[in-house]
Amino acid sequence: PNVTSGPSSGSSGGPKPPTNFGRGRISLQPSTTGTTSLVTGTATGTNGPAAGAGTVPPGSRIASLKNPVGWVCCAPCIWLRSSSAVHKMAITAATLLVTSLLVASPILFLISAAPSQLPRDCFTADEDDCQPTPAPPPVCADPICRAAAISISSRMNWDVEPCREFKNYSCSTMESSLRAVKSAQELADTQMQQLLSLNTTSGIFRKLGRLYGSCLRQELNDTSIRRRLEQLGGYLHIGSVGPQSISPLVAKIQAIGPLPLIGIYYDLSYGRKPQTLLIIDGPNTPPNILENPVRWNGPRAPPYDVEEVPELLDELINIFLPLGLSGEQRLSERNLIFSFIRELNQVRRNYVQRDFTSSYVLNNVTALLNAHPFLAWSDLVPRNWTGPIVIRSPEYLRQLRKLLLQYQNRVIHNSLLMLFALNTLPPGRPSPLVCTRATNWALPEVTSALFVAQYSEEVIRHAIHRTEEMFENMKQHLKRAPSLRGAALVRLSQLKVQAKVWPTLFNRTEIASVLDEIEISSDNWFENVLKIYEINNNRTKAVNFTVDSSQTAYAYPQISKVFYDTLSHSIVVPLSVILVPYFNPVLPPYLHYASLGTTLAKEILRSITKAFETKIMQCVPSAVSVFSNASRMELLIHSGGLQIAYHSLLSLSGPIKGMNRLLGLSLTPPQIFFLISAQQLCAESDYSGIDVNSSDFDEILAWLISQGGSASDVFQCHSTTKLSYQKNCDIW
Repeated sequence: PNVTSGPSSGSSGGPKPPTNFGRGRISLQPSTTGTTSLVTGTATGTNGPAAGAGTVPPGSRIASLKNPVGWVCCAPCIWLRSSSAVHKMAITAATLLVTSLLVASPILFLISAAPSQLPRDCFTADEDDCQPTPAPPPVCADPICRAAAISISSRMNWDVEPCREFKNYSCSTMESSLRAVKSAQELADTQMQQLLSLNTTSGIFRKLGRLYGSCLRQELNDTSIRRRLEQLGGYLHIGSVGPQSISPLVAKIQAIGPLPLIGIYYDLSYGRKPQTLLIIDGPNTPPNILENPVRWNGPRAPPYDVEEVPELLDELINIFLPLGLSGEQRLSERNLIFSFIRELNQVRRNYVQRDFTSSYVLNNVTALLNAHPFLAWSDLVPRNWTGPIVIRSPEYLRQLRKLLLQYQNRVIHNSLLMLFALNTLPPGRPSPLVCTRATNWALPEVTSALFVAQYSEEVIRHAIHRTEEMFENMKQHLKRAPSLRGAALVRLSQLKVQAKVWPTLFNRTEIASVLDEIEISSDNWFENVLKIYEINNNRTKAVNFTVDSSQTAYAYPQISKVFYDTLSHSIVVPLSVILVPYFNPVLPPYLHYASLGTTLAKEILRSITKAFETKIMQCVPSAVSVFSNASRMELLIHSGGLQIAYHSLLSLSGPIKGMNRLLGLSLTPPQIFFLISAQQLCAESDYSGIDVNSSDFDEILAWLISQGGSASDVFQCHSTTKLSYQKNCDIW
């Protein structure tokens, strides 16, 4: 292109060098400071921008050929941009650089990611700066940890694959090892048996020892039993006209002993100002406790499982039936009584409610008679009662009426006499274990005081504190659950745990006064229990129901069953449950959550939601069809409690890193969690009389473990194994 320029003063004329190269425009313009400015696109300098584009504005001065500064600056740029060799060299260099980076980057990553070695010594001047690499979690060397490891391994079969045969893997030797930790109730019964045998020979508990001895000497053909049954009407022969109504017999039984058909007791409503309620429910005389009818005046018994047929029924019927009956008649009478009692217990098991979900309130006895006219309620309810009457299990009363209509009153009369005797006698043939349970049942307050006396107040207080901490941790975890909303979240926020011991149990004077009221015969258990029942009734009549009492639900410490109490809206925890070996404070938390944590979580789940009915048939395996609906519900809630306990544990420490390991067990904390859960269930089931060696129990246990969190991942199971494909029911 043409470049125009005026003559430069002080220089000769001649051809001027070109100022445009390639795509850009370069103008050389002298500056006032005596230097030359190289500008791409436009000319700049202290004299201002160039006028025009591509030409040198008039009046500007361009360096002449005699001044080679411009050529010296521009010649390298011209050569670099125009030389094809330079371009090829640059592309080749860039390609080599990228290739070298691709090859070297994995090596650099491996070098940077390699773990550093543990320093053997510290060579720095400042020893405080020496921080060794964190070591693996420590091993618990305490004797209680060694005992826990031994107890876990003593029930395991290491030759069995857990993913396919979890029951045989975790509970293979139920009756062999003495080192294996027992269920909480078995431990409590063993302790109580030793206390009753050794600590009741003198002192304030000597009458308790006398009562225990009368149980060991009790016989079914005792004359006092026959006399009491005759006073109630005695045996009604085949062909005789039965009573027009069974209400008179029920009223007579209520006057002298436990009622076999219904339960009537007093309790307090929930709220800041509790109101006294008269509650009508199913029979309130469980086989492990003879409870005071005034529930808020002492500890409460947990819900209990009803046996289909009592153990002593067959032997008692043979004694009860007269000798003049033929063999065919005796067999017929036996079958009728067996049939009625079996069906009655099934109705109790299926329809007696744990809570007040379906309950309703009646204002007076007249309304009660109109609602359920099959009994003369005016003879059963106190005549001076004017407060509300709560029907806790209305469906039970409806099913009970249907059952009574199916049998002759003569058969019902004979069956009720048998139930009255069975509710008063020990729960089995006399033995140290049976009589320990029976003594707990007959005098629960006194035996509770004896049980508590073996522990220091500091041990009890510390165990209660740790229980409350675990409960709060589980509550906080559940509050973050996305599925917990609305009313369930409100109920969870208001839920409490009650693990404190009834203060009266520490008062020796009060306990001694209770025993002073009772005359205990050393040979007649049957009459001793009827005396205790009479004293309880007299205490009830003396209670002032207008007193403003607080609603606190205490537990009998030796009855090892955690339960949810509806009226106080609290989880009630007996002392024997939190003093078991697996809840020792030295042990790692995964043992605590596998034992007590699962039990607490079950009752929390029971207290905050009721939406389980639709999941029972979908989730619970077919093996449990041999159980009642109540048992199926219990299995479903157990699986949900296991899930809550496992995930609450993970929320404490993520993947449970850092918790102490158990010496001699090459198992991870999550694996030990599921092992303990299975072994606890096996021990409890075996002690309660469930056949743990049946194939049904194998399937139930595998199903429960597979639901409880991530057992299949923890044991690295294949998708075709039981622990993997049975995972079908996330309760929580």
